[in-house]
Amino acid sequence: MITATERAEAMALQVLIFARLHNARVVTYDVVDAVMSRDYATEQGQASKEMVRRIIRKRAASEGVRVIFTEDERYWAIREQLHHMSTDKVRALRDEIAEGGDDDPRGWDKALNNAISVRLSARQQTRRLYNCTPVSVRLWRESRPVAEEHPAPAEETAPAAPDAAPLFAALAAYEEAGHASLGCAPRDLVHLACHLIALGKAAPTEHHPSIAEAHNAVEDAWEALRTARSLVARNNAHDQARAAVDRARTVILAVAPNAHRMHGTDMPATADEIRAAALAYNAVDASPEELSAVATGTPTVRVHCRSDSGTGWTVTATITAGVDSPIGHIPAHPPILLKFRKREGREDAAENTRRMFGRLFRVSVPIAYVADRRP
Repeated sequence: MITATERAEAMALQVLIFARLHNARVVTYDVVDAVMSRDYATEQGQASKEMVRRIIRKRAASEGVRVIFTEDERYWAIREQLHHMSTDKVRALRDEIAEGGDDDPRGWDKALNNAISVRLSARQQTRRLYNCTPVSVRLWRESRPVAEEHPAPAEETAPAAPDAAPLFAALAAYEEAGHASLGCAPRDLVHLACHLIALGKAAPTEHHPSIAEAHNAVEDAWEALRTARSLVARNNAHDQARAAVDRARTVILAVAPNAHRMHGTDMPATADEIRAAALAYNAVDASPEELSAVATGTPTVRVHCRSDSGTGWTVTATITAGVDSPIGHIPAHPPILLKFRKREGREDAAENTRRMFGRLFRVSVPIAYVADRRP
């Protein structure tokens, strides 16, 4: 039996490791929630979230990670990202949000909309943004999370195709391309190049030449960034890097057109499909222990359910097929988000989710509904 402080310190370490490996050294509330949900069955996973966050904030500087917990921290991080986007791209983002209306969750994002308004205003930009390096993870949600407003239809959870490896390798590669597009840092380009190699191993033969060309373009851009010395050379190298990332995205989508977002129809449904998907999705970033655990663990679908901190009537369910193992839950794909209003206030979030959507799952593995009751 370990103390509460030891549990929190162990959990904080897991979050920091995850942030370094999978989230470009950025820790947000969502990252803490995701890692603690993954390890909920372990003793350290029962730690107090508030204590875990305090430890992470104390260690952030020494660990070289950036913490974005408060709304003010998130607002300024978004300002930094918008500062490095062209005015036309920011206007396009603003117009896209306006066209989405109430159906677009970005329209309700106060920090994002305030940052866009200031970015497009005539006022002089603050000195705080000069020479800043923006975080390379997206800080706002996509326009249409899966089934945010209505129950997913039965076909949304239909079995995946037998040869699902290309799709899940493409999902991982597309995520990495998104990280690389924000800052075009050499480290991000190296990771993207590795993902393209993994995609080439999983993709059909006819895609191999275009993947190889995209990989070479990314490596050439990395070399240009690494060797640039003058301002002109650095600007040219960044242009080359952006073009290489755009080319990589095009190639990834040619292999798997759905790779821009995880759809319920693509979720693996059998034990063999989940193992194959987990190996493809984690081929680049997973440790040898995690890859080994995919082969020996138990394929499951985990539905992590959390009620909102206000009235408690809104439930957010995070659906992930993956492999349960002694070292934690290893996801086979990006999470699918489901947000809905409770029908039965006397039942917890997990039971409400099971009653409303359990019959729609078409999978041949156990489904674990986990209620998150932590503050």
